[in-house]
Amino acid sequence: MILKLFKIGSKPATIAYPLPLVSFLGFCLSGDLISFVASYLFALFFFTAINLWNHVNDAEDDFRAGRAEAEFLIYKRTEATAFVISCYVVSSLLVFWGSKDKEIALLTFLISALLTWIYSDKIFIGRILRRLKEDYRTEILTYLITTMSFFLLFWTFFSKVSMIGISFALVLSAIYLSGFFLKDIKDISADIEAGYRTLAVVFPPGTLLKFSVFSFVVAIILAAISPLLTFPSNLVFLFIMLIPLLYCITGFCKHHWKIDKNIISELKIYTKLHLLSILSIAVLSCFRNLSIL
Repeated sequence: MILKLFKIGSKPATIAYPLPLVSFLGFCLSGDLISFVASYLFALFFFTAINLWNHVNDAEDDFRAGRAEAEFLIYKRTEATAFVISCYVVSSLLVFWGSKDKEIALLTFLISALLTWIYSDKIFIGRILRRLKEDYRTEILTYLITTMSFFLLFWTFFSKVSMIGISFALVLSAIYLSGFFLKDIKDISADIEAGYRTLAVVFPPGTLLKFSVFSFVVAIILAAISPLLTFPSNLVFLFIMLIPLLYCITGFCKHHWKIDKNIISELKIYTKLHLLSILSIAVLSCFRNLSIL
């Protein structure tokens, strides 16, 4: 059962877990292999906790939508909840053990853990208050706060918070939020059926795509002007990213930002650019550290 809970908790995939891209970027910036391992273990337990907790609370809605694993979570809710709490505890111990800036790490962990719990919870606090995920205003506010807190916390596994750490958190937050807007589009049917006023329900899909592209462009600009990349590696990064991104934006504009089969190829390229951006920053930052560029 534990393996099954880990499997359910690994969805949806993110740049931090199960993909080790954030840990890889931190490793390339710091050269610290132990921190790479510790940070990824933290991501494993923390994302398992928040993803599984979200799935547990949405199990009835997911079951009506015919989603796999929902029935299992309904019957094993008590065990799954205990497992979520255990994962939060293990991730907090990893923060205490592995962080190089404990005061900031513990504060940002508390913020991230508390908000992600309340965001999904309808078993405890959710019985009294409307869940944060059910209204687009609290939804976006939660993501803005927790995303920045999480990536700042993540950086403390590699070093004390500095301008590089703040840049690390800002760039990754913008990339993560860009993906968040795209993810919300997928959830529109289930959200409407459940009566939620999420971003996907309130805003047209084309508007969410515009939000996503704007956030991603901000991430690219921030990366290029930040201490993460130095000249001329920042120009190489812009060259790698802007040509395919402009191709995608041109396709989106041509079809008036309408999400349909006509922009499938552009959407596939655009989603892969999120991964490419982190890999590019990571590789180019290695040249920066080696003073090759």
